[in-house]
Amino acid sequence: MAYNFYEQSEFIRMLIIAIIGAVIGFITYEVVYYLNPFSPKSTLSWIVAFVIGVARQHALHRCFTFLYETDYFKSLCRAYVVDLGALLYSSGLNWFLSEILNFNHRLTWVFCLLSTALISWMFLKKYIFKS
Repeated sequence: MAYNFYEQSEFIRMLIIAIIGAVIGFITYEVVYYLNPFSPKSTLSWIVAFVIGVARQHALHRCFTFLYETDYFKSLCRAYVVDLGALLYSSGLNWFLSEILNFNHRLTWVFCLLSTALISWMFLKKYIFKS
């Protein structure tokens, strides 16, 4: 019997897409970090990878998590509004952890990802992809 992704509950689909997005997001961050010549390297790389990730995650959730139609650009704009607050908070956290406490940039990425994932999860269905 073939596995049908869309037969899973919305929560399970959201979780699977979040994990896939986190893996892709980490790869994106590593590439940006490697190519980034500017300082503070960890924080600037986080910001660039985060901005790229908002559009990517929005597209993934729109295609695979939420089965009802929403206006693409309206929901993308709402995603950037929500994630602007998350970006400001997580950039400060990233700077503090990497520059002040001297945490490894990958560990800092994990802490920032977890904090922004919680913020995004709270707003994802009720605001960004509201029907």
